[in-house]
Amino acid sequence: MNCFVRRNEDFSEDARQRDESGDFSPPLAGVPLAVKDLFLTRGLPTTAGSRAPHEFSAVDRDAEAVRRLRRSGGLLIGKNTLHEFAFGITNENEHFGPTRNPWNPAHMSGGSSGGSAAAVAARMCCGALGTDTRGSVRIPAACCGVAGFKPTFGLLPTDGVVPLSPTLDHVGLLASSVDDLTEILSALAPRFRRSLIRTSEAEVLVLGYVPYFFRLLDEDVERAVRAATAVFVDAGLPVEEVEIPELDEALVASDVISRAEAVTLHHRRLRETPHLYGERVRQRLLSGYDLTARDLVLAHHHRERLVKAFRRVFRRVDCLAAPTLPVPAPAIGTTEISVAGVTEGIVPCFVRLAAPQNMAGIPALSVPCGFSRRGLPIGLQLMARRGGDARVLRLGALFQQLTDWHRRTPPATV
Repeated sequence: MNCFVRRNEDFSEDARQRDESGDFSPPLAGVPLAVKDLFLTRGLPTTAGSRAPHEFSAVDRDAEAVRRLRRSGGLLIGKNTLHEFAFGITNENEHFGPTRNPWNPAHMSGGSSGGSAAAVAARMCCGALGTDTRGSVRIPAACCGVAGFKPTFGLLPTDGVVPLSPTLDHVGLLASSVDDLTEILSALAPRFRRSLIRTSEAEVLVLGYVPYFFRLLDEDVERAVRAATAVFVDAGLPVEEVEIPELDEALVASDVISRAEAVTLHHRRLRETPHLYGERVRQRLLSGYDLTARDLVLAHHHRERLVKAFRRVFRRVDCLAAPTLPVPAPAIGTTEISVAGVTEGIVPCFVRLAAPQNMAGIPALSVPCGFSRRGLPIGLQLMARRGGDARVLRLGALFQQLTDWHRRTPPATV
């Protein structure tokens, strides 16, 4: 599947020492976990999926999230493949090759945290750390049929993570189930543990439906997501239609912000070592120089409007339900997607339902909710207000109590 850039050769010794210590009190004691090769990891180099250097190239320490993972007893099995510098959504890496989908190796894993999602789907590890800038945890989660969570902006620290777009970057998690995600997040985020305790189990949630998220969908995706919404209705949750007109401009605005911030971070290295970048990522980075100051100002103005719009909507409803992706995982090498007679590039197609949540910094979860007629997973996306991480995970856990999609395992399972 090409899920790992590098294995942790000390994994067996770490596990033996944990057994011999007899100390299984830490919450993740003995649990095999992986991290995207964007996180600094003591004793293991961090490639960021590239041959080009980055700002942490000479640093040998743990990222803060990795430090918390180790402190919680987690055992690091290795570092996962990714799209180069996390600047892409297919995980077709020009240096290390494509990460393959465990459900069908001819299809892409999604990205940029594709190695993490594929490793979890193939049961190579119990969970993984990823990053999400415009959907890069949720997109591969949907493609590979696992749970992927982007918390509220800042809930998990980005210290020691090679940045792409600092105002959009989130550290996120992937696991086989929402229950596992909740356990891992509880171990890594004290603030989340406190909010989890305060969340009332008796709370009745109102679910919101936004027409924007149901435009231009593959038939199998629309069928599966509407069936998933019906599961909540049958469980007694009221559903209310709400509008967010500001979503129409979110795709362009998030593209401007991400490219402007990415080219700024890579400016010096693009001048000094351009040949070390993959051609496609290098060209995408260079396109950031075509943006104007006015483009960036307008993008940030729209971001402010989008933040207010989500705040307004979450005064009416508790959570939103939507597809994670408009289509199931395409074949490796796909560059354009045609849905309902409309053809668009794979990047805008993949991020248009996922990028607005990064702009607003709200928590968003993808869980498997069905399969296409070709046997590829489909993802349901759940969102809540800023700080509503416990709420959205509780709703995801309810869905998995009532369905068994997350228990299905792909042919490529260890």
